[in-house]
Amino acid sequence: MAIAMVLVMMISLTVTNSLALDFSPASPAAEDSYISSSEYQDDTLHVKIEEIQRDDSIYHVAYIDIADPSLLRTALSGDPGASSKAKPSMLAKAYNAVIAINGDSYLYRGSGYIVRQGQLLRKSASLTLDMLIIDTAGDFHVVRKPTKTKITEALKAYEIAQCFTFGPVLVENGEVQTVYNTYGFAPLDRSPRTAIGQLEPLRYVLVVVDGRLEQSRGVTHKQLAEFMGSLGCTVAYNLDGGGSSTMVFHGQVYNSLSEGEERDNSDIIYFATGVMEP
Repeated sequence: MAIAMVLVMMISLTVTNSLALDFSPASPAAEDSYISSSEYQDDTLHVKIEEIQRDDSIYHVAYIDIADPSLLRTALSGDPGASSKAKPSMLAKAYNAVIAINGDSYLYRGSGYIVRQGQLLRKSASLTLDMLIIDTAGDFHVVRKPTKTKITEALKAYEIAQCFTFGPVLVENGEVQTVYNTYGFAPLDRSPRTAIGQLEPLRYVLVVVDGRLEQSRGVTHKQLAEFMGSLGCTVAYNLDGGGSSTMVFHGQVYNSLSEGEERDNSDIIYFATGVMEP
């Protein structure tokens, strides 16, 4: 693990023009930038995926470096406000994602403060689910055990590019957090899971854990929190799991799906190239 992280840190990226903070697709990535079945490299983006076996489960870990925060993006399954859903791989292809994971499936719940690509989609904050805020500099901030005061202060403190409501928060300020057994989304179950973490400015990890399979049981929230902490995350956050847990790389589903096929979803988190088409 330590060797892989050192290799990622050695990658040199070139500062690029920012992509627009809207829902427009990024430029397609050049095919020759996919240097293997698990690695991508251009002047603005580096992705390296590893498979780690731990907790009787298979963790798919994507280390990501970007040259500009706008390369961390989100996409919706339909126009803002629409209730349609789509498979993550379809969304990844439509928006020219180099790598993508499922998001927080916000359309499956009626509450939770939601922002995507700087656009406010829903104002009704949840007092039971933790929040993840990604600011326009690409830095992660969380609201754990939310109250109206905490949420109000957080919304005022940052220029928000993305805001998710799901959780729980797994790591905050570099410390693995206590995951409560009463938190939603079956915290004690050995299930497929999806998480995102920040390692340092413009360096991230995406993690999808296979589960409910003979070769991979899946993990609890506690196990996932400990794993994200072991990667060196300063902040880490749990996203929708179970049948929704999906990682897409180079247009193809990368992990083993617990239901044998992709589940329709409302949103993805993805990374795109900053290299513009000629």
